[in-house]
Amino acid sequence: MNPSIAINYFKRIWGEVSKLSKQTGYSRFYHLMDYLSAFVRHGAHIDQYIAGRFWSYSNPQRSKCLTHYRRLALQNKYNNPEDVHYFVNKPEFNEFFSDFVHRGWLWVKKSSFEDFKAFLSRYPAIIIKPMDGKQGDGIRMMENVPQNDEGQHRLFDALAQEDVILEELIIQHPDMVFGNRSVNTIRVLTACRPDGHARIMKAFLRAGVGDTLMDNTATGGYYYEVDLDTGIVVSEGISKDGDLVFIHPQTDIVMLGFKVPLWDQVVKMCVDAAQRLPRVALVGWDVAISQDHVQLIEGNNSADYIGYEFVGSNGYYEKIRSFMQGK
Repeated sequence: MNPSIAINYFKRIWGEVSKLSKQTGYSRFYHLMDYLSAFVRHGAHIDQYIAGRFWSYSNPQRSKCLTHYRRLALQNKYNNPEDVHYFVNKPEFNEFFSDFVHRGWLWVKKSSFEDFKAFLSRYPAIIIKPMDGKQGDGIRMMENVPQNDEGQHRLFDALAQEDVILEELIIQHPDMVFGNRSVNTIRVLTACRPDGHARIMKAFLRAGVGDTLMDNTATGGYYYEVDLDTGIVVSEGISKDGDLVFIHPQTDIVMLGFKVPLWDQVVKMCVDAAQRLPRVALVGWDVAISQDHVQLIEGNNSADYIGYEFVGSNGYYEKIRSFMQGK
């Protein structure tokens, strides 16, 4: 690691444990030593120690939790690198899982101008997604597309150079609107054994806040655990800073007890999608819910340890290993 990066990370650790010590009453030195032990013994990062409240767990509890390094170990063991391109490349994902992606889309760089014009004529509002975007970087909506050939040519050339895909705007189920601008999704985490038997390990509702088009915690959203049998929210929400809330901050909706619409469809689709590509065994699916159907937004081939362990129930390192070993 670059020395300057290491120094800055240590400064961040010291700052975080200093703030934590004021909340808990334990000394900064105690939390620093405890964090270093959690890092060395369990592979926990400072975010998990603070926002994930890893500091409050006993060592037996910590040994069952999915941490950053345990996530990497499981990912390396169960996700075949030859197949992860389906999740890294957005057009490949949309094509491979086409029967679960119920929206129009276009890869501008690989399309003709006539295809581009036809796409714009079909959809009055579109979502623009950079091919290499992460955590929603660069995603934006365009509602007023140029109507003349000259303007459309300029837009076509600019988007082709940027290398983006265009997608039809999703009109989400009215029960999934929480006063924010984003499409609010369900993250469904699945595990699939080599024999093709898949199971949903955990699911959580991602509720955005404000004008951002994204619903993840990186852009201010909150995550709430969803019961797998009923589709009902069963936990408080958590932010990127570890704040716990029962009420959605923007709308004053009490999220505890909220029932996700079309839950049976969500479960079936994600299990079917997981079993389609069993060599990528651990996947986090982002699911949007429209008025009468559900659809995949994307799949993530890296197990989301933040979602597994920070939101509601925990101990998923042990749960995933047990399932994958057939126990």
